[in-house]
Order: sequence, then C-alpha cells, then structure tokens
Amino acid sequence: MHALTVTVFALLGAGLGVLELLGRRRGSRIPTTGRLLRAALHNRPALVLVVLTWWWFGWHFLVSGG
Repeated sequence: MHALTVTVFALLGAGLGVLELLGRRRGSRIPTTGRLLRAALHNRPALVLVVLTWWWFGWHFLVSGG
C-alpha cells in the first residue's frame, strides 16, 4: 500500500511539473503554478484550502514520529 501511495504522489508531482513546463511556453494559455497561487490568494475559500493543504503536507511529511 505504501508503494502505491508513493507512486500516486510521484505521478501527481510529475503531472504538475509537465503542466508547469507547458505553462512557461511562449503564448501558452495554461497558467503557471505561481499564477494559480496568486489567484488563489485573492479568494478567501481558496486561500483557506491552500493553508490547510500546506498544513497537511507539513504534518504528514515533516513532523518526526518520535
């Protein structure tokens, strides 16, 4: 199960990386990650979602289990 979870997160990360590269092409209509976050910071529900997502990642990946 752990291998499946790691694989899914790796695929999501790779997909985001591909979207970022596509968004940086000249004339692309795909927004970059920075543009998406900038837009989210002007919308309160989206801002709360961003903060909760960072909290979840920090809690699960950065807190030592000791």
